[in-house]
Formats: sequence, C-alpha cells, structure tokens
Amino acid sequence: MAVDDQPAELARLGGLFHRQKKDGSTVKQFHVGVMLELPLEVGGGFQQGLSDIAWLRGWAKTVDIDVTVFTTQPNNIAILSELGIEAKLLRLGWFDRLFLFLKYCGWFDLLQYALHLCPPFEKRLIREHVDIVYFLTTSNWQLVLYKLPFIITIFDGCHRDSPEFDEAREFAEFERREIVFRSASTKAALVVANAKEVIDALCRRYAMEQDRAVCIPFSPSPYVTQSIEAGEQTDADAAILRKYGLEPGYLFYPAQFWSHKNHATILLAMSLLQTHGIQTTLVLCGSDRGSRTAIETLAAQLNLTDRVRILGFVPSTELGPLYRNAAALVMASYFGPTNLPPLEAWSVGTPVIYPEAFQAQAGDAAILFDYDTPASLAEAIVKASLPEERARLVTAGKQRLEYFARQIDDGHREFAQHLLKLRYRRYPRIY
Repeated sequence: MAVDDQPAELARLGGLFHRQKKDGSTVKQFHVGVMLELPLEVGGGFQQGLSDIAWLRGWAKTVDIDVTVFTTQPNNIAILSELGIEAKLLRLGWFDRLFLFLKYCGWFDLLQYALHLCPPFEKRLIREHVDIVYFLTTSNWQLVLYKLPFIITIFDGCHRDSPEFDEAREFAEFERREIVFRSASTKAALVVANAKEVIDALCRRYAMEQDRAVCIPFSPSPYVTQSIEAGEQTDADAAILRKYGLEPGYLFYPAQFWSHKNHATILLAMSLLQTHGIQTTLVLCGSDRGSRTAIETLAAQLNLTDRVRILGFVPSTELGPLYRNAAALVMASYFGPTNLPPLEAWSVGTPVIYPEAFQAQAGDAAILFDYDTPASLAEAIVKASLPEERARLVTAGKQRLEYFARQIDDGHREFAQHLLKLRYRRYPRIY
C-alpha cells in the first residue's frame, strides 16, 4: 500500500471495525481540542486558523475523530458560528495567568513535578475529554500543559531573523519568545509550519526532530476566495469603494501598523515616483500596533497625505473587493519567509509586488524588490503597470496557487498520518 493511501485505508478499516461490533457498545473516540486564541484583528493568523479548522473538521468526520473548537476570545464565538462552526469559550482567570507566569520560572517545573500540580487551563480541557490539544498559533499556553500532549503551529522565527525591531525585542519579548519556541519545537507531538525554511530553522536553532514536523503552506482566506456571481461582485465592489471613497487602480497593502511591516519604504518609493510626475495612491488597512502615527507623519513630510488612504481595520468580508480593485498588492514586510496577502491577491487576479528575500514563496508570480531600497520598489511599481507584465503576473499567480494547493494536500495527508498514529498510541485497537 502506498504511503499516500494509508489515511484512506485506515479510515475504511476503522469503519469496518465499528460495523462489526455486535453488542451495541461504543468505542471511545479520539478527541482533538483545537485552540483558536487569535482575535479577528490579528489578520492573517486568524484567517489561516479558519482554513485549518475547516479542513480538520471535514477530515476528522471520515475517521471517527472528534473535534471541538475552543477560543479564548468571546467575539470569535459569533464569527465561527457564521461559518457553521460551533465553538466553546475557554475563559482564562487570574489563577491561569499566575500558573503561566510561574511556568516561565525553571524552579516551578520541579515544584509541579513534585506536587503533581495540574493547572486549571488543562483541567478544563480534561473535563471536556480532550485527548490532544491543537494550537493554531505559537501559544504560551502549551507551557502549562502537564498531562495532555499537543500539536502546535509555528508561523516563523522572525524574532531571530530580525531582532532589531521593537516588537521582537522590547520588554523581554525576545527572551519570552525563546522560552516559548524552544518548548514548542521540542515538546510538541507535532509541529505545523507553513514553509520548509521554518522547519529547517527550528531544527537548527532548537534541535527539533525533523520527523515531528509537517509543512502546510498558507491558503487564501475563505472571505476573499468565496464565489460571487459576476454581477453581484460588481455591485458589491462598487458599494465598498463608495464606502471608503476610493477609485479602482490604487496600490493596496493590508497589514497592521507594526514597524516591521515597512510602510515607510512604500511611501519613499511613492515620493520618488512623484518627483518624476507619476502619481500613485496607496490604500492601507489594519490595526494600529504603534507605528501608524509615524507613518502619517512621514506621509505629511513627503506631501503624500492626499495620496495615502488609511482605512483602519476593515471587516474580512470587505477584503475581496479591496483586493480586486487594486492595481497591485505591495507587500513590503521584513517578516517572512511566507505571508498570506500574496496568496489572496493571486486568488483574485491582482498583481503582486513582493520582497526578493521571499522569492521562495513568490516564485515567478511577483515583481521582486529590495525592501531596503525605495528606488527598487519604485521601479517595481512602474513595471507592474505595464499591460503585458500584468497579464503575465495574473497567469503566474494562478499557477502559483495551484502549486501551493498540491503542497497543502501533501501536508494534510502527512498531518493525517501523524494524527492517526497518535490516536493509536492513545487508544491501541484495530481500526
């Protein structure tokens, strides 16, 4: 039997086993507790979590695995409900937070071992009969798990790649991340990463075992890719553009206002173009994480205030129209090696301008530039306006999505194999 056929074959045998039971008794099912901790405002991480939940719930039904979605964010309950996903709110109290704080102290591990202390966070999951916890982000809370094994998602290691940014360094953030990443990559039953480069870095930095990691690339948000009839799409797009007072043909950058998002290079590139008589409009959306005021100040200094539209945080349902009506996505972030917006732009046929440092994700489906050189970005913006280049980018983007779709399928199969093995080790029986 081929390796790729194992999940399907195990599922078939599992169904046969259940049909052969004559006494009407039930066999305890393996129960995965999925933790969605990120709020909607986080953006890409939240959207990727939705995609992961959708796949896991669909696959789990075919192999008699229970899935319960837990969230620490009250607002997520309604958002998930709109997508047909029932979730349970996991409230975190002061004792939970005290326990987590103490887990950052090495001596507390010895006390926990000696007294067999089980934290309230874990006790609630055990009362829900959870067998394994699946964190959809690199969660602090994996530190407190005493009995339950866990699967964890690690998006990047950018605090190591770019420690010069405030958000990766201030108030011992670097040290905190090191504790979390080291524990996550070595203690997890399985690590899910979105790029092989991330897996290689984890193995190199934290001595993670490579055979306990699986690569599942990002996939476009369902809010962006959902099918809309052509006429309805036109009406919906026009309504969103009217709402924000926009005209089609702008540069688009959906990113929170962190310093590492590198909005400044885009403004400097626009200023260079303006000196050559080329007018461009930039539309920004995302929550303020501390650098919005600096970007507004820079725009004013460069006489670009009228050319920069900052929308703030926008609902997920409005992202599709904003992408579709853009002349190009300009993704200038220093953090990678992968990002979600290029995939979403490709999914709606919008050209992508992307840092050359992340060419491994972009392939030939983006115009690449040096994110430390505004002139390089200015040249890329001009190139993206050429009709023949735009047509090439649209075709290449579709092909790139197809490439990642195959990788995602491979990653899901590998994830499924790992989870079936973990189920057997928890409840050994014939499936």
